[in-house]
Amino acid sequence: MNYDFTSIIDRSKCGSTKWAGMLKMNPNVGPDVLPMSTADMEFMTAPEIREGLKTYIDTVIQGYTNPTDAYFDAVLGWQKRRHGYEGKKDWIVTTSGVVQAFFTLVNILTEPGDGVIIQQPVYYPFSLAAKMTGRKLVNNALIEKDGTYEMDFADLEEKAKDPKNKVIIFCNPHNPVGKCWSREELEKLVDICIRNDVFIIDDEIHNDLIMPGYTHVALPTISAEASKHCAYLTAPSKTFNLAGMQLSNIFIEDAAIRGKMMIGKLMGMSLSQVAISYEACRLAYDKAEPWLDALIDVVDGNAKYVKRFLQENIPEAKVYPLEGTYLLWVDFRGLGMTHKELEKMNLKADLYLDEGGMFGRAGRGFERFNLAMPRSALEKAMERLLKGWNEVKADWAANGKPEHITLEAGMEMPDFTYDTPFAKGLSFKAETVGKPTVLLFHRYYSCGLCSMALHQLAGEYETVTAAGAQVKVVMQSTPESIFESMGGQNTLPFDIICDPDRVLYERFNVFTADTMFDLPGDNIQAILPMIGSMFSGGEQNSAPTEGAQDQLPSWFAIGADGKLCHVHYGESLFDVPSAKEMVDALK
Repeated sequence: MNYDFTSIIDRSKCGSTKWAGMLKMNPNVGPDVLPMSTADMEFMTAPEIREGLKTYIDTVIQGYTNPTDAYFDAVLGWQKRRHGYEGKKDWIVTTSGVVQAFFTLVNILTEPGDGVIIQQPVYYPFSLAAKMTGRKLVNNALIEKDGTYEMDFADLEEKAKDPKNKVIIFCNPHNPVGKCWSREELEKLVDICIRNDVFIIDDEIHNDLIMPGYTHVALPTISAEASKHCAYLTAPSKTFNLAGMQLSNIFIEDAAIRGKMMIGKLMGMSLSQVAISYEACRLAYDKAEPWLDALIDVVDGNAKYVKRFLQENIPEAKVYPLEGTYLLWVDFRGLGMTHKELEKMNLKADLYLDEGGMFGRAGRGFERFNLAMPRSALEKAMERLLKGWNEVKADWAANGKPEHITLEAGMEMPDFTYDTPFAKGLSFKAETVGKPTVLLFHRYYSCGLCSMALHQLAGEYETVTAAGAQVKVVMQSTPESIFESMGGQNTLPFDIICDPDRVLYERFNVFTADTMFDLPGDNIQAILPMIGSMFSGGEQNSAPTEGAQDQLPSWFAIGADGKLCHVHYGESLFDVPSAKEMVDALK
């Protein structure tokens, strides 16, 4: 059968989440622009599934429905045929998604305060599964080496030895780096985890999407012990573009853990899935395998096209091999811009990608390209990327490359001119010469947390002045707004440097958080109301703020000689020093 992988499908009015995200950023985006972010495809569902579902709708009552024997046979047959995995019907727990499954598994296998090991850069809900459940995120970071990624087994061994670290959420093949782990690598992982009693939550949602020339090994096929020591998370969602069906098949051989998983489902009253989702899965596994084989050739061709295009036109970009998934990992750090400049360039070029930083700080400067789209749209996207890069280079040639400095201890603090609510055109060097100074970056004056921090600093300011020092606070507010808020009277014992255009933030690489979920660090519970407002809609969600809501704080201690003696780029919204810490840093 010939399959259609060339038609452009307009998803702007069907509720597509990634299209909605693109249109929120640019309501006037052109008809030839497709988003390349969230991991679903810009292809119609396989005709074998579409036609089968039409028959199903016409003949089956859509009441409360459990999986049938035909459904289980399809799932088990697929696993045996495609992955050599001989699971059993009784091991399968259905859930509404792989993400729901690993959240539930973290909840049932660990206690608040326990460690959850992940391997960044990695799919960002892995970190949420730790942070949002009150667990400790433990990063066994991947190692970049020779144009690919490796696991750091020595580091994993150390972290697995800690009895508080009870589970690892493992990605195979890896999203976003596109790596298919070898049998030898999986054997090492399994050996470390079994010896240290670390249970493996094995996310293999992309394991059907393996590019020609590469081999995927399903982790539970490594050994009988591996199968017993993992939860094997699978789904037809990525494979057949059925994410909206909300169905995953979770294989758990260990009966005790499987029982806990069922109790976890019961506590959420998630007892069964939607009737039509079972049939969509059955049809996919029984009928649509030829469609998948054709899809893989399309994705592989797209990956080769992007690699060739970048080699010829933007050789500073480095493409990582796409072994599995349809998500291409590209390193743009060679372009010589910050990850925030890269993001701005892409948005100006109407490229709606997943920024690498969302997968962990090591991903800054990378982009994840969703290649499950028609070649014609991909070619236009790459042309826009090249046009955007050429415009940046032309601007640098005409106006000079913007200065971006990561401050370091021992450097001389650069001078700059600034305004306060009560003075204009002040020189930082002139205002600080011979006087130890702390330069503190906050968010904006109307921020409740910042207001509390400012008043706390004001209350402790005698500690600073007694040490012969001073503090200057940078905020993303206009002088006029602060002047009005203060009623025209300076109510603080220190200067506020007004930087509404974020000139100093960008010059000194005081970045925003990579995602709103990274803003609170490990204390995500403290900003759940703020996060809730992001999803609640209405006026609260759309109300403008004075500055970037996801801004991280930073602070820099400068000695009387004008040199930096302490540099601290904040890791979370709450990463702000006390007056005593500032004074100690200046000594």
